[in-house]
Amino acid sequence: MFEFFPGFDPATFEWNWTWWTTVAWGGRVLGIAFIPTVLLQRGTRPMAALAWILTLLAMPFIGAALWWIIGRNHMRRRKRRRSRAQARISRSFHDLARGSDSEATVAADSPLSPLSAVSPARNLVLHDEHGIFPPIRDNLARPLPSSAVAFDAFEAAIRSAKDHIHFEFFIWREDATGQRFRDLLAERARAGVEVRILYDAIGSSSIRKRFIKPLLDAGASAAPFLPVRLLERRLRVNFRNHRKLLIIDGEVGFTGGVNIADDYLEWFDMAVELRGPIVYQLQEVFAEDWHFATGEDLAEERYFSGLSEHAPPAIEADDDADLKAPDGLQRDDATEHNEGSRATSTIARVVASGPDDTLDTIHKMFFLAITSATERLYLITPYFVPDSAIMAALQTASMRGVDVRIIVPQQSDVPITQHAGRSYWEGLLEVGVRIFEYRDRVLHAKLIVHDRDHVFMGSANMDIRSFRLNFEANCVLESHPLNRQMCRLFLETQSRSTEIELDAHRARPYRTRLLEGFARLLSPLL
Repeated sequence: MFEFFPGFDPATFEWNWTWWTTVAWGGRVLGIAFIPTVLLQRGTRPMAALAWILTLLAMPFIGAALWWIIGRNHMRRRKRRRSRAQARISRSFHDLARGSDSEATVAADSPLSPLSAVSPARNLVLHDEHGIFPPIRDNLARPLPSSAVAFDAFEAAIRSAKDHIHFEFFIWREDATGQRFRDLLAERARAGVEVRILYDAIGSSSIRKRFIKPLLDAGASAAPFLPVRLLERRLRVNFRNHRKLLIIDGEVGFTGGVNIADDYLEWFDMAVELRGPIVYQLQEVFAEDWHFATGEDLAEERYFSGLSEHAPPAIEADDDADLKAPDGLQRDDATEHNEGSRATSTIARVVASGPDDTLDTIHKMFFLAITSATERLYLITPYFVPDSAIMAALQTASMRGVDVRIIVPQQSDVPITQHAGRSYWEGLLEVGVRIFEYRDRVLHAKLIVHDRDHVFMGSANMDIRSFRLNFEANCVLESHPLNRQMCRLFLETQSRSTEIELDAHRARPYRTRLLEGFARLLSPLL
C-alpha cells in the first residue's frame, strides 16, 4: 500500500525504521528529484505531466526508469559547421528560390499558403532550423506505387551512380533483400563511388558487423544512428530515425515508406523518385543526419554542384475528366500497384522534423494541410493515432464539407497501434469522415491527397510517434497531374478496402472497446 511517510505509524506517532523504510524513502527522493524535469518538459501538457508525477510518486523506481528511457520528447544534437563552401551553397539555393518565386513559391491564395508563410527563403542555409525548406520549381516526381517497383528503381539508380551514393533507412535487415542491396552498394564502392550508409540502431537492430564488413572492405562508410548506450547520461532509445532516403550523385533522390527488407515485398507500400533541385533538399537532410552520426561535414560544393540547373521537361499525365467514386472507376483508369507511374513536373519542398525540433514541424504541416483543405482530403496511413489537434482538424474539415477519407490496414504489423487507432473512429464517423480498412495485405504506405493540386509523400505516419519522437522527412508536391495520379491510386486502394459503418462500429463487443481504450492510454508512446 502507498504510504506518504514510509515507516511512520500515525497511531503511535513513532518511526519504525527498517531496511524497507530506507528503500522506500530512497525511491521517494528519487521520484521527487525527477519532478522538475517533468514540469519543464511536459509543462504544456498538464495531463501528461500529472500522469508522470503520479507514476514517479507511486512507483518511483519504475517511474524513474521509464522517464529515463522514454519520457523525453525532445533532444539536442550538434549542428554542422557553416563553412564557406556551405555559405556558397546557401547563396546559390537562395538565388534559385528567389528567381523562381513566381512559379515555385506557393501563391498567396493557395491552400498551403500558411505553411509558406512559416519559412521565407531569406537567411536559409538550405533550410531553416526547423527543417522547413522553400518550395522550388522545375522538379520531376515519379510515384513508385509498390515496394517491388521501388526496389527496382533504387537498384537502377545505384547501378548508375558515378560519384556518390547516400543511403539512409530506418529498417535494413540481413535477409535476401538486405543482402541484395549490400552487395550492390559494395560493388559500386569497389568501382570508386563514394558510398555512405546510415541505418537506425533500433530499426536495424538485426544488422551485425559481419554483415557490414564486405561494405567496409570495399571502401564504403556505414554508421548506426543513435546506438543505445546504457551508461549514457540520457538514454535516447525512444528517439529513432524513421527517414528513408536514397540520393545518387545529387541528381536523383528517393523517399517514402519503403524499408530494405523482404517483408515490404509482401506489403502495400510506396515511394517517390525525385529529380531536380528538390534532390538537394534531401541531400541536406542526409548531411545533417550523417554529421550527427559520424561528425563528418558534407558541406562541399561537389554534393550540391548542380543546384542552379533545372530539371528536364516532364511528361505530363493526362488531364482528363473528374475522377469518379471507386464503384465507377474503370480498370484502365486505376494505377496498378505493380507498375511504375509516369513522371510529372512539380513544385516541391521537403519538410523534415525530429525530436530536436521544438516546433514538431511535421505535425504542424499535417495540421495546416487538414485545416486548409477545401474540397477533398484523402489519407493513407498504416498507423493512425492522432492527437487532439489533428483529431479536431479532421472533424472540423468534414463538418466544413470537405470530403475526408482515411484508409488504414485491416491487418497491421503493430496490433496495439491498430487497437489504439480504432478508439478514435467513432468521433470521426459521427461527423461524416469515411474510414476504410485495406483488406488485401499489410498496408504500410503513407499518402495525403490534398484538394486538386497537392500531394504529401514521405516517411511520417499519422501518429504521435512520427509527430514528436521520430526523425521524419516528407515532401510536399504541387502538381495537378500528379495529384490526379495519386487520387486514382487512392480510389483503387479504396476499392480493395472495407468501409467502416458507424452503427456496426458502435456495436463491437465490450472486450474489444476495453482493449482499444487501454491501447489508447499508451498512444503517446505508439
